[in-house]
Amino acid sequence: MIERVAIVGTAQSWVKTPWNDPGLHIVSLNDAYRMPGFVRADRWYDLHPVNHFFYLSPDQKSIMQHQIPFGHYVRPQGHLEWLAQQHIPVYLHPDWQQQDPPEALRTARHVHAFPKAAIEAELGDYFTSSPGWMLAHLFLEGVRQFHIYGIHLATEHEYIEQRPNFEFLIGRILGPGRCRITVTDGMRRYETPDGMIELPEASPVLSSDFQYAFEPRPRTKYEPLKWELQKAQIKRERAIAALKVAPWWQPKRKLQDALWMADARAEDAQETLARAMAPRPE
Repeated sequence: MIERVAIVGTAQSWVKTPWNDPGLHIVSLNDAYRMPGFVRADRWYDLHPVNHFFYLSPDQKSIMQHQIPFGHYVRPQGHLEWLAQQHIPVYLHPDWQQQDPPEALRTARHVHAFPKAAIEAELGDYFTSSPGWMLAHLFLEGVRQFHIYGIHLATEHEYIEQRPNFEFLIGRILGPGRCRITVTDGMRRYETPDGMIELPEASPVLSSDFQYAFEPRPRTKYEPLKWELQKAQIKRERAIAALKVAPWWQPKRKLQDALWMADARAEDAQETLARAMAPRPE
């Protein structure tokens, strides 16, 4: 039985993964294997439909979101072939066999259908990310000690859509018992009689930069600067509108000066806000 698992994603803290820990079962997902320095994995997940992958051409390093067809997911060329060549368990979409996979993948004995229905039967259907599904799958297999690297869920849509579910599942793992929290060597550890979760201090999961009701919300200090920027932008829009409707015979000098001044104030307000919000060097 697997006792300790590291789930490795692609956010910055993935570099803290202790690859040389022989007792640590490492699992990862999607195309994380492309990251320079990714050493090993004992299990792999890619839960998206294999016939809805959008492959980058060899000379493409990035792509804009609007260029990806709806319902498709970006993967590197040769991704399915890489999955087929592995010698570790690989979990794919439950219906992957009906999604026209290449023959090498179809006949690979290490490739399995993800047990979505069995997980839903135990934990319900509230799942919003691949790491959430992975956490649930391993939890139901009996794992109670998790080390989480490179999963921050900090971008706007991840923070809104994915992080609540991930933290909910962590709560299920830790259970109702008293939680002991320690910080050692840049890692936060949460231990209860039921389970253990460890993740880098850099991860925003299970953390906040203020305590509601007892500490001021740090970002509120930017509100006056945001209001100054908004006022400057409104004045700029009004100056532009005035220029557009002014009769052709009317002198435009005052209106143009007003627009120039509004532009300058808006730019100044934007720079002031950007400087205030910029991370301070440690």
